[in-house]
Amino acid sequence: MIGFVALLIAALPLGGAGQAAPGAAAQPSIFDKAVNAPGIGWAPYGPNQSVKQVPAPDVPGGNAVQIKISKAGANPWDSGAAYPTIKPIAAGDTMLVMVFLRAPNATEAAPVTIPVGAGGSEPPYTPIASEPVQVGPTWKRYYVSGIATQAYAAGKANITVQLAGAKQLIEVGPAFLIDLGPGFDRSKLPHN
Repeated sequence: MIGFVALLIAALPLGGAGQAAPGAAAQPSIFDKAVNAPGIGWAPYGPNQSVKQVPAPDVPGGNAVQIKISKAGANPWDSGAAYPTIKPIAAGDTMLVMVFLRAPNATEAAPVTIPVGAGGSEPPYTPIASEPVQVGPTWKRYYVSGIATQAYAAGKANITVQLAGAKQLIEVGPAFLIDLGPGFDRSKLPHN
């Protein structure tokens, strides 16, 4: 897990990276900015899917959730996985989704398109961020960012991956929803 913290700190420009001077306050952890419980707390939803936990030695924590979609849905969001928040989000806050994904049956030349995002967990499912990402056969970190247009109480927002766009096999690994507060320069955030 320490390596994962280093990856996040390297990916996010959150200020100075040095040690605090003796007697100075310690620098906050990146985990303090996460509004979800980091890990693989995915809650699959929708029809035509089977789910199991699988080993994933190439991702932090070494585990992932494998979701097999047996038949495409009428809409990409008909089946997928959601990852709930445990902390509130304020209106105007800049949010960054980071999720590890892979499509074992895809190829580098022919990746699969997976909509990744974050937003409200109840109708009308107001989005905070959404972007289709191209997922290949090897594990990779994917990023999506946006600004919350409304406040969300703890548990009232999710990270989402929409999987009903095709018959497919997808593995979802650790995911973070990072709250960078208001006014954060999104041009400084990592991109796919």
